[in-house]
Formats: sequence, C-alpha cells, structure tokens
Amino acid sequence: MAATNPEHVSLETTFDLLGSAVRRTLVRVLDESGTVTRDDLTERVASVEADGPADERARRQVRIALHHNHLPRLAEAGLVVYDDETVTGTSRLDAVASEITRFDESERTLVRS
Repeated sequence: MAATNPEHVSLETTFDLLGSAVRRTLVRVLDESGTVTRDDLTERVASVEADGPADERARRQVRIALHHNHLPRLAEAGLVVYDDETVTGTSRLDAVASEITRFDESERTLVRS
C-alpha cells in the first residue's frame, strides 16, 4: 500500500468543505491569522456574511453554526484544531487555502472575460 501524504486533502473533501461560503471565509481568516479566538472568528465571519457590521442576532447564528457544523467538519478533515476559546489552522489548511486562492483568481479571470 502506498504511503499517503498527511498534508494532502482529497479533491472530494476539498470541494465538500469549500462548498460553503462560511467555510471558505473560515479558511481565509485562519490562513491569514493562524490562531484566532472563537469570538473574533465569529465576528469576522458574521461581518463577511452581513457584508458589513453584524448585529448580535447574526453573530449568534454564526456562533451556533460554527460550533455545530463548520468547525467540526474542518476538524474532522484535519484542517483546524479548536477548543472553547481558540481555533487554529493546521498545515493541511494551507493546502486548501491555496486552492481557494486559485479558485478566486480563476473566478476573477472569468468575470473579466
């Protein structure tokens, strides 16, 4: 059996994880910041989702979605580790973040065409 690269994230997993705008935002934030508090991550994601300052209701919805959906999925794929207070991107997150950058660049090229 061939050895697998622990830094590799399968194409299927990458597409599944990045199918959500919230998870794409999470990956971007963590790629830029490394480790962030859950409160800061909630605020930043909610602000992106609201396209500006987010109100308390929006932050609460994001906080719940991060806790029950997005962080567990990213952790299961080995992209993040988190506890009650902080979230940290792993080296596997770097590979997925580069894919997001490539997709963003391709999208900008297509829009200009």
